[in-house]
Amino acid sequence: MSRPDQGLPRGNGISAVLARPQFTLLVIGQTVSQFGDRLHNMALFALIEAAASHNTTGVEVSKVGVVTLLPTLFAPVVGALVDRWDKQATMVVAHLMRAIIVAFIPFLYLTVGFLWPVYVVAFFVGLFGVFFNAAKMAVIPDLVERHQLLAANAALSTIGRFATVIGIVGGGFMVGWAVWQRVGWEGWEAGFYLDALSYALSVLTLVGIALIVRADRRRNPAAHPLADAAAVVRWKMSHLAGDMRETFALIRSHHGLRFVFLMVVVLGALAGSIYNLLAASSLAVLGVGTRGIGILGGLLAGGMIVGSLVVGTIGARWDKRWLMVLGCALMGLFMIGGSAWFSYTIFLPMSFVGGAVLAPVMVSMDTLLHEWAPQGARGLIFSTRDLVLGAAFMAFNTVVGFTIAGLSTFVKTPYAVGLFVFGVFVLASSLAAAATQLRMPGDKFNAGA
Repeated sequence: MSRPDQGLPRGNGISAVLARPQFTLLVIGQTVSQFGDRLHNMALFALIEAAASHNTTGVEVSKVGVVTLLPTLFAPVVGALVDRWDKQATMVVAHLMRAIIVAFIPFLYLTVGFLWPVYVVAFFVGLFGVFFNAAKMAVIPDLVERHQLLAANAALSTIGRFATVIGIVGGGFMVGWAVWQRVGWEGWEAGFYLDALSYALSVLTLVGIALIVRADRRRNPAAHPLADAAAVVRWKMSHLAGDMRETFALIRSHHGLRFVFLMVVVLGALAGSIYNLLAASSLAVLGVGTRGIGILGGLLAGGMIVGSLVVGTIGARWDKRWLMVLGCALMGLFMIGGSAWFSYTIFLPMSFVGGAVLAPVMVSMDTLLHEWAPQGARGLIFSTRDLVLGAAFMAFNTVVGFTIAGLSTFVKTPYAVGLFVFGVFVLASSLAAAATQLRMPGDKFNAGA
């Protein structure tokens, strides 16, 4: 397919793809929007800190985790729709809607005085985010040459990870600034307004992409009538159940895939537990608020950058199965240790080290799925991975929240007790997965059941 930037260098590196104006605009737009995503989470936490009691903070954090991840369950249908639509237009509309909805949240809460309508709105913010991400991934091959796809994805991932760190840390500080009170805003109000502004700024870069590639799109129209949308949804839903049955049958029959998906559940339980316990305790008992959550999140992401670099540089000969088991088991031990020395000071270095431990787990998981999934089923395998991971995260995030609420009536340190209990669960689950799944010789394991 011809492109309007055919005169540009044809290199394979990150610098070559960033030399393409339309791809650079996509990177800028994604960076700004990912900053907004993290700022959105910080604003929700700040609102919970202002509105919820100490005993119910864990439950409210559970709700945030659910409404944040629940839209990802619609990803298979969204992907089918995006394939039929104009990709640039989809991204523009998605971010415009997110900007409008997020800007409406302060008025909504101040009017009704309850948190649950905010969660409903936050669900739709996440749903439009699913549309945006699907369209973004689908449009990349139209912006760079085929041999530049690896560099393009690497550029988006690396720059996006730094944007996430800045958004988490910076967002935590921004919502805590006292300057907002001078203009009559609470910190959480300012957070939502800044979030809406970030989405609006991202729209400008997306419009720039559309203008650059307009001539190419006219020669190679990719949009389909929106009247097809209902038919696409019906077709996708009619085939989705059968596709999922075939995928789970494949997972059950292949020893390696079965092991990986057991570890996916353990990882989801780990992530959901830590998300709730650290966020809720920071708001309710540690006294560090959203600023403290931002610092912990930034250290975690920074550790993941280091861990990714280490495993990518010297981890080629390591057994990826044992990297997953030992990484999750070590995180369980960290949780148990954190329950004994329950303080924000201890959580700071543990967050960074935990990120460095988790990154090899996630890299190993993706690599094994690439190696063991049949070529024609990789899309379904990875979408199923996301589904299982999200379901496990939401389930344990919810269980932790209600467990803390229940424990608060019996013990003085419910968050420390919860960290110990779920740390033991993660550790035991990791060791159980190793004991039951890693007894088979490597050649038979790799070949399946």
